[in-house]
Amino acid sequence: MRKNIATKTLGHKFKIGRMSIPVWLKGLTVLIVAAAAGQAVGPVLSGGIQGSTGLTIEQSVVLSSTSVDHGVFDSTGGGGSPHDDAIVTVNDEGTAFTAAIELRVGDTEYLVLDLDNVSDVQANTIMELNVPAGIDVEVDDLDGDISEAQLNRKSWLMKLDTASLRSSRDLEVAISQKDDLRPGFYTITGRIVQVAN
Repeated sequence: MRKNIATKTLGHKFKIGRMSIPVWLKGLTVLIVAAAAGQAVGPVLSGGIQGSTGLTIEQSVVLSSTSVDHGVFDSTGGGGSPHDDAIVTVNDEGTAFTAAIELRVGDTEYLVLDLDNVSDVQANTIMELNVPAGIDVEVDDLDGDISEAQLNRKSWLMKLDTASLRSSRDLEVAISQKDDLRPGFYTITGRIVQVAN
């Protein structure tokens, strides 16, 4: 009597405790587990590298970061003596400033701000001033290399040449008070906002 080897091999059963499992069922189970494992590992092995990076675009028209470049003087053009009772501070980005100045009735003081165009192209910017009521300001270019136009009482549009032509420019803000302004502490704040070229 000849028995079929395939039938004989497949006909064996393994006993696990009280249960017996046919060999072919175990083989099929191993194949299914291997296929499932291959599907899970496949995407991991064929994946890619993903990531992101932070990008900050800064404006190119800024106030000089050196505090001695800004000051308050008692005559136009920054040629007069520096005002002893005045402080000008600039934020780290060079986009905003605060000026605290001591004035008396009839005084006109001149705040000089040093603007830098740190790019290699012409830049347009708006300077906005927050001026308390009862104080008048006039903005003028000292060096003749800033084109400016007043938009309203508190803002000016300016055009600055490229850094290669001149990187630093002086802007003068004439500050005077009205005769009926009450004594007190006043500050002028301002910011530089670059606009599309």
